[in-house]
Amino acid sequence: MAPETLAGALFERHGRSVRQYLRALTGNADLAADLSQDVFLRVVRGAGRYEARERERAWLFRIARNAVIDHRRRAAVRPAAAAAGVEPASGPTQALAVGLREALARLPEGDREAFLMAEVGGLTYAEIALALEVTVPAVRSAIYRARVALRAALLPPRPMAPPARQGHDHDD
Repeated sequence: MAPETLAGALFERHGRSVRQYLRALTGNADLAADLSQDVFLRVVRGAGRYEARERERAWLFRIARNAVIDHRRRAAVRPAAAAAGVEPASGPTQALAVGLREALARLPEGDREAFLMAEVGGLTYAEIALALEVTVPAVRSAIYRARVALRAALLPPRPMAPPARQGHDHDD
């Protein structure tokens, strides 16, 4: 298959989920769109190395992950260019959106990437394992840790139940 044909087919099937993953990972829609273009340009350039036996989504998300890593490296070298604008949310969802973004940022990188690939990208644990080059049990653990941490960060604490009574009160 010609590189442009492969890239076009992958873009049709997975372009939206790649952009959503990149947006969730970066917190910036414009940057996600730029990185998404970079991902599909890399697909065209790397099409000769693609083996059909690989899961295409895992391969594509590995490329997306590497694009983010490369962007962060470049941004670290040029800190002034790294000032990414935070997109405003409106209405009552703003506090939740900010809380989620902050909670995601506090997750260890591997846990955050696995969680976002599953929840935003829709990848299976096997595909995530291929994309992150880890085992399926490692993916399962990372996603579990991310969910526990996000729940703790976003849900209000449960009210404590009153202590159980030890006996009956008698008016003897």
